[in-house]
Amino acid sequence: MRHQSRTLLWVVMAFVLSHSVSLGQQVKKEQKAVNKSGVPFPKTPTFSTEEPAVYGKQLAKFADLYEQGWVDEVSRGRMTLTDAGGDSVKRTFSRRSLEGAVKGDKFLIGFLSPSEIKGVKALTFENPGSSDDNWLYLPSNKRVRRISGANNTASFQGTEFTYEDLVNLDYREFKWRFLKNDTITRGRKKLEVFKLDAVPTYADTGYSHIHVYLNRKTWRQERVDYFNLAGQHLKTKDNRDWKLKHGRFWRATTIEMANLRSKKTTLLTLDRFFVNLSLYTSRKTKKPRKNLTAAAFTKRALAR
Repeated sequence: MRHQSRTLLWVVMAFVLSHSVSLGQQVKKEQKAVNKSGVPFPKTPTFSTEEPAVYGKQLAKFADLYEQGWVDEVSRGRMTLTDAGGDSVKRTFSRRSLEGAVKGDKFLIGFLSPSEIKGVKALTFENPGSSDDNWLYLPSNKRVRRISGANNTASFQGTEFTYEDLVNLDYREFKWRFLKNDTITRGRKKLEVFKLDAVPTYADTGYSHIHVYLNRKTWRQERVDYFNLAGQHLKTKDNRDWKLKHGRFWRATTIEMANLRSKKTTLLTLDRFFVNLSLYTSRKTKKPRKNLTAAAFTKRALAR
């Protein structure tokens, strides 16, 4: 019995040690990552912490500034829709994004499988300060349909994401307020975050307000809580399994949107992710790839 106990003890200690070493190596790797993006990190300013409204807006604005400079993105992944009973449906999708410094970002998402949804695409133009523009392409009738502002709150193709959720949060479209310094648990790690409250200032929204959890070191959005127009906690989006691109831009490769009311979830798992195409080399030409242009985000491109 003593021999077995000692053996078990050594196994447990070896597991803990190996886990600690791997975690430490990951932290060191992140700390030593070289910024190869050509986009310098902005200097963290001195924030005014006395007024929650002022402090919250400052934090949100700096987080937005910290994220700027990614130029464009291309990704592919898997989507799992799970209902309250545990039954699930799987899909695959692709997504393209184009950064817009003034007019807002552009996004195009399309389904690759299964056959009944293959070819369905959605195009979104961000409009800072007002409702976004959305178009939907259905291959069954080969037509592009504009999504009215009132339908921005509708489910996107049966997922727990609405059209409103398909774009990045623009700090200029919310009234911000700092709530508190908080922590989020990820496995064995505890992440220090700023918890902010944000009230939409644009029309055609399905949310009275949201809570944004900003990582206090990396400025990435670890979690977002969504509250319906009645003020009830409706959904939570968790961003996990982060990857550092070019030593500069953090991207979550696992995104889960959980509906607390319907008990349904939509899980996105990214298999491939490219940030700023010009920083990658073409396999054929061995030259830098070309960045996406606005021509790839038109109604004509949507129907291709």
